[in-house]
Amino acid sequence: MASAIIARGVEPRSETSLVSLKCGLMLEKPNTPGALMILTSTNSLSLLLVKRGLENAEAYVGLCLSVPRDANTKVRAWYSSSLRMVPSRTLEIICKFPNHDFTISHRPLNDAESKNLEYAFPSRKATEFCIVSVNLSCDPTVTGFGIPFSGENETIDGWINEDAPIQGTIKLTELLQQRSFMLLVQATGEQAEDFFGVAASSFKPFHYGYGNNHAWDMNRYNHQIPRNRGKGFSPRVHYDDFNQRDTALTQMHKIGDEPATTTERFVCLLEPEGIFDPKHWRATRRALKGDFAPARVEFNELIEDPDDSREPRNVTWTVVQLTYASDLLRRVDLDNRIALGLRRPASGKDRNYTPEASKDYRSALDTERIPLKLICESGIANERKRIDAVNRLSRPGTWPTVMANDTLSKGKRAALNDILIGQGLWRVWKTASSFRFPHFDAFDGVTAEVRDACLAHVFEDDRERAQEYFGKLHFGIGLVSAAPGMGKSHLASILITLLCLNPSIRKLYVSAASNVATDNILLRSSNIVESTVSTLAGAGYPVKRLMLVRGYNGKMERENCFKALVGTPFEEIGIWNSSPWRFEHSLCWWTLRALGSKTAPPLTSHDCAELWSLHQHLGSLVSATPKVFHRDYTDFIPLVRVARGLITPEEYLERYTKSFQNRSLTDLMAHVISCANVVATTPAASSYDPYLTFNSKMAKAVVFDEAGTLFRADGLLVFGNTPRPMIAVGDPKQLAPVLATAIERLDVRRADRHRDHPDLPTNRFVGEAEISWLSWFMHLGIPVFHLHTQHRMAKGLFDMMLEASYDDIKPYFKYSPICRPIDFPLGIKVEQYVKIKHHLPSGSPDSLLPVFFNTLNCPCRNYPDNPSRLNPRQADCIEKYLEPMMKELSIQPADVAVLTPYRANMRALQKRFRENQVLREVVCTTIDTFQGREAQIIVVALCVTAKTGPSFAADPRRLNVALTRHKSALFIFGDINTTRKSSYSHEDVSKSKEGKTLLDPNTMDRVFQMIRASRRIVNLEGDPDVDPDRYWKRFRTFSRFQ
Repeated sequence: MASAIIARGVEPRSETSLVSLKCGLMLEKPNTPGALMILTSTNSLSLLLVKRGLENAEAYVGLCLSVPRDANTKVRAWYSSSLRMVPSRTLEIICKFPNHDFTISHRPLNDAESKNLEYAFPSRKATEFCIVSVNLSCDPTVTGFGIPFSGENETIDGWINEDAPIQGTIKLTELLQQRSFMLLVQATGEQAEDFFGVAASSFKPFHYGYGNNHAWDMNRYNHQIPRNRGKGFSPRVHYDDFNQRDTALTQMHKIGDEPATTTERFVCLLEPEGIFDPKHWRATRRALKGDFAPARVEFNELIEDPDDSREPRNVTWTVVQLTYASDLLRRVDLDNRIALGLRRPASGKDRNYTPEASKDYRSALDTERIPLKLICESGIANERKRIDAVNRLSRPGTWPTVMANDTLSKGKRAALNDILIGQGLWRVWKTASSFRFPHFDAFDGVTAEVRDACLAHVFEDDRERAQEYFGKLHFGIGLVSAAPGMGKSHLASILITLLCLNPSIRKLYVSAASNVATDNILLRSSNIVESTVSTLAGAGYPVKRLMLVRGYNGKMERENCFKALVGTPFEEIGIWNSSPWRFEHSLCWWTLRALGSKTAPPLTSHDCAELWSLHQHLGSLVSATPKVFHRDYTDFIPLVRVARGLITPEEYLERYTKSFQNRSLTDLMAHVISCANVVATTPAASSYDPYLTFNSKMAKAVVFDEAGTLFRADGLLVFGNTPRPMIAVGDPKQLAPVLATAIERLDVRRADRHRDHPDLPTNRFVGEAEISWLSWFMHLGIPVFHLHTQHRMAKGLFDMMLEASYDDIKPYFKYSPICRPIDFPLGIKVEQYVKIKHHLPSGSPDSLLPVFFNTLNCPCRNYPDNPSRLNPRQADCIEKYLEPMMKELSIQPADVAVLTPYRANMRALQKRFRENQVLREVVCTTIDTFQGREAQIIVVALCVTAKTGPSFAADPRRLNVALTRHKSALFIFGDINTTRKSSYSHEDVSKSKEGKTLLDPNTMDRVFQMIRASRRIVNLEGDPDVDPDRYWKRFRTFSRFQ
């Protein structure tokens, strides 16, 4: 039996249950020495002595003051620190007594005190109480002070926000600074003494065991990680200190424990006859996750006189990974093999090499194996940037530098650091009691014309609320949370437009977690900007078009711009091109416009004033009477000439060196980007020039879209350590950030796992990824603006998920008038089709409902050594149902999208659809990649069955995405008994095999219960000939991913 990997690190500390005692605070009456008054609990104030130990934290004893928040959450809603997104109805301020640095004494009430007590509390006896005196030898730790608060009434609001005396007795700030407390406690003296006992080990400081240095250091990691193996740590919002926070946020992004030959990549040799060492197998799978992830191979063939080096080197080709069930891998045995697609280079001497190749798979089986070196991009560079961003929180110096001119920048930087520890602002207040974190009014300085033009795009139900919320942003931070179809990105686009037209902002940075999400928010923003500017200009308002740049990798932008200048075609995103680059709105596109190239739309005087000025200056360089407005501009003359056809590409290439070409184009792009109003990139791209300079020196505000999928470190990478106005938009109930190491175990194969030792994770801080950039601020107490009106789906189609996942918005929820079924003709046609064909019941006459297709005898499969699953018979059922329906109803492929949790199942569906003339253009993709998109008809292929259990498909966040992408109809294909016969355990949670998940079957259970109640279920029988069982029996029974 294989030896187990032993845990050596600090054990996670368990949570201890909350214990509390009711109490009152005895205070000396003002101007009456020796006379006491009692501050007691009322409906407006709760006073408790509390004793608690949170997970992985130092336990404490302290005094808790709790006051009710405003019950009206229509404009601002608050959430507790619970990761289950529990609304917060009260503000808790806790004064934690320093463990082992306080003394207590207690005594019974004297006669006078007993009479006063019985008079004040006629139902209580004096013997039920005692007087406890607490004396601290150092200042207490205070949490919850200074975070945004709106009280139930003006009196309560005054206690917290204006520091008015609480019930006419003592100010909150005076109370929290005390080192001596006299408490009237509802307990006996013995009970009180036992309550204050802090001898248990949980009252000692907790450390994760990774030290205080969190800077990127591969040598330290290679020793530190193995020494600290152990069970995973639970995620936290409130940390004891900044070291705990920085440990969790940096260690989360440490990639595995495999040694790296450099900090930028790792190298492994393909060994077809054996299995990689587990750590290399993990690393390779991680780097090649998904189709078409970029990688390279080196052949055992030298180029003697290479173009880019004096020394001979190996031939190198770009490769892309091909996942299981791809068309190119039909009938190919993939057991213990990694499938790659090789691309011949477009130019250079590497192109001349041709490897030995066979015409088909069968003939290749007998050929001699060729050794290859596989070079995968590890993403370490991006992880290092994330870790640097976390460390920047505790360092001196203001970033972004655009905030250096703010007179409050030092206080704001300290305040943000404390806020993100989760302790509130007490420490900042003690240091500078005069400091007040100012609110930000997004409408301040904006003219009435601009304000009205922007608000006109806001849905009517949200308009007044939006003006109130964004007119007073606490700490300058605005959070927008809403269920799908309620206009989150639409509102974000309006706010981007408003901030661009706000004279105090004008330039801002926009970011989203993925390239798709970044593309989406820029496109939406561009549409709103164009409409708003057109409206203002049409009314005679002096305004120019805004410049919105979609920034991609800087090298990619330069290469494509260079290709456009010399007449070489460039390739946009496609199946054999892993680059996400698109031409329109790219930095390349704007640079070509500035140069006056015919390959991009011409600029006019109505465009961005700064860019038009640059364009004019560049044009003057090659005019009949040349003028140089800036000494650096002389280097741009060749670029202007070749862009405008004044010299040929051949002349340009012959006259100027490559280094001059690269330098001049890089410099010009820096000038172009400085003209922008908006730069939108992923967080990774934001850490490289020219976007880094724009973000640091020019962007006075930041907007995040799909912030519920954004890592906290990614948010910090863009936001910095000194606050500026920031708006984060998303849905914390949809997909959380996806961590590369989320599913990895140190023992790759189950056979390697020792029954006497725990199955240990590669990354002990995986749980921290559950907290996104958006949910972090929500849990920290920043008020949230909710959208409540459904605008996308026909009435009735959101009801299921409203009950299953979004029941907290039910008091305010409604469908927009544009959601009447009569306005969804395709939905009505589909509803009539299924009702007639299957005699299904319908809901009310003015609503549409989902349909569940119960696929019988459709087993779920998975290939050995691959975590992904597929269900070929279910895919066959989907094809056979959709084809005749689409023909009969004349449904266009663009109106249909098929979603599935698993990549292998996606490929199985794509393979079948490509062979079908009707379905060839129908989108088939994973649920994760479709977030933020929509279609008229959504088909969800769950893939799993009662035998497999819900597994990865039961993730409530993933279900929330899958079952909310539709407009007119929702079809769900699956096994209706998936949740009935399965059992769940913590082991199932930790061993989900594809992506990170909170395996909570309750959401899927509720969905299935509502489907059964609706009786809209169609039974379909799988065809055994489509996917014979004998095919799968030929694989070894063992699989890493069983």
